[in-house]
Amino acid sequence: MISDYDKKYNRVSKLEKSKWTSLKKYNGWKHYEVINIDKKSNKIELFAVCEKEKRVIVKKEDLKNKILWVRGWNSKVNKGNRSSLIDKLVDGTISRGQAVREVRQITRRKAEQRLLDNSNEKEELP
Repeated sequence: MISDYDKKYNRVSKLEKSKWTSLKKYNGWKHYEVINIDKKSNKIELFAVCEKEKRVIVKKEDLKNKILWVRGWNSKVNKGNRSSLIDKLVDGTISRGQAVREVRQITRRKAEQRLLDNSNEKEELP
């Protein structure tokens, strides 16, 4: 059982049952889910989603390496993509407040773009 302290301050607790895509195939598969976390040796056991008997043990540092692994099940992985907000939160590189501000900013930009697109369409109509 995970204590409240671990949930609040230990990022490893966020890895339980998380989904990952490897950028190279291990045991013939790319999509994995965390099944076991060894906190003492910082190793994480993952199983292939399509074939649960296939398991991989990786270091926590390797799982954080964006060149090797990407959080989530991405069928089309772009190696040049920037880190997602959830990755930054899990890694601890940004706070929750910063993530909220960034999401609001992205939402505002999309809304403004939709308004511009709608106004441009109306101007083009005869």
